Amino acid sequence: MSAVPPPASAVPPTSTALPPSPTKAAQFGYGLGDLASNLTWTTLTAFLLYYYTDVAGLAAATAGTILLVGRIADAVIDPVVGLAVDRTRSRFGRARPYLIFAAPVLGIALALAFFSPGSGTTAVVWAAVTFVAVGISHSLVNVPYGAMLPMLTDDADTRLKMSGYRFAGASLGLIAVSLAVMPLVGALGGADRARGFTGMAVVLGAVGTLLYWIVALLCRERPAAPVAREATTWRALASLRDNRHWLGVSAASLIAFVRLGITTAGAVFYAREVLDDGWATSYILLAFSLSALIGSLVTPWFLRRTGKRRGINTGLAATAVLYVLLFFLDGQPMVFLAVFLFANLIGGFGFVAAPALVSDTIDHHETLTGRRDEGLLYAGYSFATKVGTALGGSLFAWALAWGGYRADHVSAQASRAIEWAFIGLPAALCLAQAACMALYGLEDRKD
Repeated sequence: MSAVPPPASAVPPTSTALPPSPTKAAQFGYGLGDLASNLTWTTLTAFLLYYYTDVAGLAAATAGTILLVGRIADAVIDPVVGLAVDRTRSRFGRARPYLIFAAPVLGIALALAFFSPGSGTTAVVWAAVTFVAVGISHSLVNVPYGAMLPMLTDDADTRLKMSGYRFAGASLGLIAVSLAVMPLVGALGGADRARGFTGMAVVLGAVGTLLYWIVALLCRERPAAPVAREATTWRALASLRDNRHWLGVSAASLIAFVRLGITTAGAVFYAREVLDDGWATSYILLAFSLSALIGSLVTPWFLRRTGKRRGINTGLAATAVLYVLLFFLDGQPMVFLAVFLFANLIGGFGFVAAPALVSDTIDHHETLTGRRDEGLLYAGYSFATKVGTALGGSLFAWALAWGGYRADHVSAQASRAIEWAFIGLPAALCLAQAACMALYGLEDRKD
């Protein structure tokens, strides 16, 4: 006599099982999302401070405050978006609807951030409002995009490989921004830099939208089980404090993106006022971009042999030493760029591995709580990246103000402030980032 089958309600949903490995097209396509993201994000971090101070006419301290307060304000939306992703059920999936419908909103917001309708108080208010708007729009796209990775596969090696593809996309975005922004400004605006910056933002926003749509087309996460009724928002948020591995990765990412914010915001000032070569801005950003691109290829190979935490912290310690060396190389531009590239290559292991690390903490979170909460946990990482980048840009802006920076006349004190902010701060932050990574221990699997 055959067994009576269990009722349908008792059968665990098999549709949520993750494929062992997404197709090559999906893996490659996933990396295009960070290419799209960096056309927006790197343009903001690398050129918005310069646009505020030298085009829109804002004071450096005012611009720095807008960058920090605005980023913290819009970063609050990240957990909200993450919770929404965890609860989204649609024919497009959980993450893809946001990539499809929010991407064009992000493109429009980017154009508005690089447009100023007036001067004085009007310019300040417009800058603050549009900066928050572009940040919120970025959350609506980037949080679902990042949360998609653990929805695509549960294989650790595949996740690390896809993180490499993602960082390769980010690297190409950095290269595109470093090479294309100022030529686009000149081509679209001529002598009118304000019009040129607005036109540049329109172009990059449109390209970014198309790339996000390609990601949505190629990457299809498996359907999720219905949301458990007992899982309240407050309970989900409270559970985060028990996941020390996630706390460590998020804190390390916060500091890593402070470094990134300093590098991207400070490159144009360091090149012009310390290296005495305005065109060196492109060289510095290009060297940084190449370090990221090479790192996307090297990092998975290196970390599989050293272990994630050990490999990341070894790179950070070496980077701190190399950054101190940069103080003595400002008169040797080629050597400076070579050391700068290598320092950021080995110091960027944590950048490349971060999405895979977050995915690991999501698996651990499911062990702790019985819930995956991909959107919420990735939102914490996204929050750290936003606040970190904004804090880095703000720290650099405040260093400009402390040094008495004026666009029409840069004193020796201002040049020294630029040098210490661009080189000294990142060296110290590498050590702080390594300390935070000590909390991550999922490779041991004994905690």
